Amino acid sequence: MKKLSKFTALALLTAISLTACANKGDSGKKKEEEKKKVGVQDKLVIENEGTPVSDATLKVAYVSASPFTGVFHQAFADGNPDMEIMNFAMNGTFLTDGEFKTRNGGGADVEFKPEEKKVVVTINDKYTWNDGVPVTSKDFLEYYKVIADKDYEGVRFDDDMKNLVGLDEYHNGKSKEITGFKTISDKKFELTFKDFKPSIYWGSGIPTEPIPAHVFSKIPVKDQMACDATRKNPLSPGPYYIKEVVPGQQVVFEANPYFYKGAPKVKKVVWKLVPPEQIVAALQAGEYDLTVNLNADLYGKVKALKNVQVCVKDDLSYTYLGFKLGKWDKEAKQVKMDPNAKMADKALRQAMGYAIDNDAVGEKFYQGLRRNATQLMIPAFKSYYDPELKGYTYDVEKAKKLLDDAGYKDVDGDGIREDKNGKPLVIKFASMSGGATAEPIAAYYVQQWKSIGLKVEYTTGRLIEFNSFYDKIKADDPEVDVFQAAWGTGTNPNPTGLYSKNAAFNFSRFETPELDKIFDRINSKEALDADFRSKAYKDFANYMFENAPVIPTMFRKGITAVNNRVKKYDLTPGTDFAPQDIEVTAKEPAK
Repeated sequence: MKKLSKFTALALLTAISLTACANKGDSGKKKEEEKKKVGVQDKLVIENEGTPVSDATLKVAYVSASPFTGVFHQAFADGNPDMEIMNFAMNGTFLTDGEFKTRNGGGADVEFKPEEKKVVVTINDKYTWNDGVPVTSKDFLEYYKVIADKDYEGVRFDDDMKNLVGLDEYHNGKSKEITGFKTISDKKFELTFKDFKPSIYWGSGIPTEPIPAHVFSKIPVKDQMACDATRKNPLSPGPYYIKEVVPGQQVVFEANPYFYKGAPKVKKVVWKLVPPEQIVAALQAGEYDLTVNLNADLYGKVKALKNVQVCVKDDLSYTYLGFKLGKWDKEAKQVKMDPNAKMADKALRQAMGYAIDNDAVGEKFYQGLRRNATQLMIPAFKSYYDPELKGYTYDVEKAKKLLDDAGYKDVDGDGIREDKNGKPLVIKFASMSGGATAEPIAAYYVQQWKSIGLKVEYTTGRLIEFNSFYDKIKADDPEVDVFQAAWGTGTNPNPTGLYSKNAAFNFSRFETPELDKIFDRINSKEALDADFRSKAYKDFANYMFENAPVIPTMFRKGITAVNNRVKKYDLTPGTDFAPQDIEVTAKEPAK
């Protein structure tokens, strides 16, 4: 990462402070309204002139300061780079509509039977692994067998999956079969659920992709994450398969000769990791056709290039502050809250939320591509987003009062508050390195928390590399009290998999009977009614706002740089456009 000088960071922090002051008053409100009207508008489709050429190589840049892990296994992959690689090349079983619900026409079709609590999946007759073996019902059953295995240590054996009849019994060794999975034929199977949750329409409880049973049924689950079939030569039923891996740095894809939709337009793809500080120059030099994970702070520089255009789209994601409130119980596979955790007082958490001006951060660091996040439900899920919930808006005086009323006082007059027992309070903050803005934004947070009398120090004394960061978060490292991270929501609005007591992704380790009841309503039969379901989701957003185990900071727009030799690129939700449809009009990217 290219570090900013202390002077530069200070200048940026000062700019935020000045902006926050300038936004007060009527003139500030008018400017804010104008900004919202103008903003950065979505640009979902890019088209270029030219005749497609054959035998070219598509070049994709994954922008990151950290190497990718290289876990290409549907049950184990959980890091963004690995998931992006798999989504591009190996996935595509189920398609979604403009509302992100599962629809037919992909590698498999789905028939929903809510009255019978069943789903019937019919696999496309042509759906085939790249080694020539057809995808069958066994491959979807294998997914369930892997995640329910006693030696499975991944994150996908959650409440959604446990809703399948018999999966718990299989996991506990009480049954050798998963009774909720009925094989009708090689290309058709039936799933029976304990409850038909509304989120099943979005794929909840259904394997998003199959696992090749003819390979992994022969490999013990405890060995699967590290084996060659995961790391070096994973099979794919998608448009491409992984031909070559340079660990952590590069993946070479070749066209799946058995792909059910026919040969991809471009037969070879090279996917390479590029550090943030190098990507603009690399794009200008014509080294890449597409970017993935392009930093929003580079928007202006990339947009100014003549040989690329920029796609802009609302991300299905948000950034957030998480507070460590307990630990993950590996044996029980659920959250265990600690009432004596340093961050246990919600007033302390709320105060830290009100101390941050996220709109100013979005404007100054991300050129308007990010804005204050009001809740843990993104605006893209229109039926479930609560427009009345304003979230943690910038209010330093409110933050100070919350701390005063909760008993966090400055006992010795040094400007720093002690805890409620009058003892020193030092809060450890974990934040990731990566990109030119990571350091000044983290510094701004620390400065703002100091302005309300809280002493906050970096975990490890510095920003933390991506993989090491998540190792600490997952392990509930005692040196982490608060952390800054992000969630990709996927296309399913149901938050159970991120915040229920049985979700390993519940990194704050927060759970209460009240929250359990909200999840019960979200996942109930009554929630098949659209109005009931909408209210349940909004109840979740409001409850999490009030209790603040996690405070969303920014909604995000994602950007993708597209070289001028790419014939068409389309990010419109619900369309059939996919990686196999990409064409290029020259042998090399335009310079």
